[in-house]
Amino acid sequence: MTNAVTVVVPEEHVARVQRLGSSAVWIEVATVEELAQAPADRPIVVVGDPEAQIEDRVTYVVRASIADDQLQALMTAVATGSALAPPPSPAPPSSQEEARRARAAFAASRTLASATDLASTEVIATGAIIELLDLDRAHCLFYDAESGSLWSQARQRTVGDERRAVAGMVGWSARTGLGSAARVAGDDPRFALAYDDADGDSADQILVQPILGADARVHAVLVAIRRARSAPLGAAEAATLARFAALAAPLLDQLSSHVEGQHLLDDGEAGEGMFRDEAIAAAVGGQWGDIVRVAPRWLSGAYWLLVVLIAGSVAFLALGRIATYSTGPAVIRSTARTSLAARSAGNVSAVLANAGDHVEPGTAIAQLDDVDQRAAVDRVSREFETQLRNHMIDPSDPAADSALRALRQQLEQARNALDERTLRATTLGQVSDLRVRPGQHLEPGDVVASIVDGRGGLEVVALLPGEDRPQLSPGMALRLEISGYQFAYQALEIESMSSDVIAPSEARRVLGAEVADSLHLTGQIVLVRGRINSPDFEADGRVFQYHDGMLGTAEVRIREERIVFALVPGLRRWGQ
Repeated sequence: MTNAVTVVVPEEHVARVQRLGSSAVWIEVATVEELAQAPADRPIVVVGDPEAQIEDRVTYVVRASIADDQLQALMTAVATGSALAPPPSPAPPSSQEEARRARAAFAASRTLASATDLASTEVIATGAIIELLDLDRAHCLFYDAESGSLWSQARQRTVGDERRAVAGMVGWSARTGLGSAARVAGDDPRFALAYDDADGDSADQILVQPILGADARVHAVLVAIRRARSAPLGAAEAATLARFAALAAPLLDQLSSHVEGQHLLDDGEAGEGMFRDEAIAAAVGGQWGDIVRVAPRWLSGAYWLLVVLIAGSVAFLALGRIATYSTGPAVIRSTARTSLAARSAGNVSAVLANAGDHVEPGTAIAQLDDVDQRAAVDRVSREFETQLRNHMIDPSDPAADSALRALRQQLEQARNALDERTLRATTLGQVSDLRVRPGQHLEPGDVVASIVDGRGGLEVVALLPGEDRPQLSPGMALRLEISGYQFAYQALEIESMSSDVIAPSEARRVLGAEVADSLHLTGQIVLVRGRINSPDFEADGRVFQYHDGMLGTAEVRIREERIVFALVPGLRRWGQ
């Protein structure tokens, strides 16, 4: 049997270990006293205390409380000498949250491309996963399957790191190629503080993920640590770390080939040459110094570098182009929003609708005090009835007929004045903005409420400088930046614009009193409109909703010219 492993266990666990054997792996159970007789070329797994001294020939030490499936996976991996899982391929995200996490993992893995050695790889990888998963600390341990070494490059350069993958969750993941996690690190029987988190606490949360190369061998092990009282490291974080490891694996494959090739070159160059290293060192040590050089060696290289920079700058100025933008404030407006305004002055006696109510044309929204108007209607009605009786007594009396016509007109005016005291909805929709309260005094034109038809959409109304009107046309690209969401640009298209330039006062009237006071407008203005196709926008990885009345800044690129013409306008006539 080629795939064999010796398991050293206490007598009470012999039967349990024997049950875990399989047709692919042969398990030889031995006691501590029989350890010396174990074959030298066979891996040894000891069920004992991983915190105690571990012999050099032991492959792994695990506590007896480890789960059967974890122990069986360890023995299979140790016996076969290979990881149990093939290199994973990141699965396509199935939701927006998974897509955002996948994008963050991809961006974090790209930073590893700049690493040229193991030390820089460790620093970049730990920093990337700390930022990616919001960790308190992280480790990146490199693994050599041939020797079993498991080390931190930073620690090796300072105090030294002689660890091997013989214990701990990092050792288990390095041997099996499987990830491991624990809400409380000390509760996991595989955990060993000296191996997994030497400077940490066994009460912290831990997440361990191996990085498998294309050859299905573990190159490194990532360790994510978060304090016990912090948010839990759950399945989403584990999936994100696994995706980062899968994306980083090809980069580590390339780095591994580069490091191994460099070692071969260094060893070859050290062994070649006509003279021994000792003779060369003795000859160099006897020199008094070098000949004085007026010009240092780097001067010629710096000269040509300066020539290249100057040539590149000239080419950039001559061929590069710079754009000119028409910029101005912008307002998000609903295309189905109707403002209800008071037609006469008065005090609000009652509010008859609430925000969010569905209304139809003619639905009463608010009531103004109408004591005087009702009294006028009653008075004119009585006079009209009296004059009507007089007219019916003597229909041929022209004076009575003229008086009756005048009273009928007064009665209609009085009823219209009374009807104006009831503010009614003019369109079908939903009350979205109720701005009055009982007792409030209104003047003609004051906005009482806004009614929005849910079937309508949103548009951007941009107020651009009037002098740019000849250069603007429908179909041009418009870039919108919402106030408070810096650099979250939204790409739109100009749908229409005002035919003429208008004054700031006219622009405020078009926009409405509810947003006009928020804008500082000067000079002539052209109104540009663009339709918003989506009800939401994305900023800093989060999705937000557009709302009527939001302010922003709009930009439209109106022309483009070469940089040299912008710096020296007189050269334009030579470029035409």
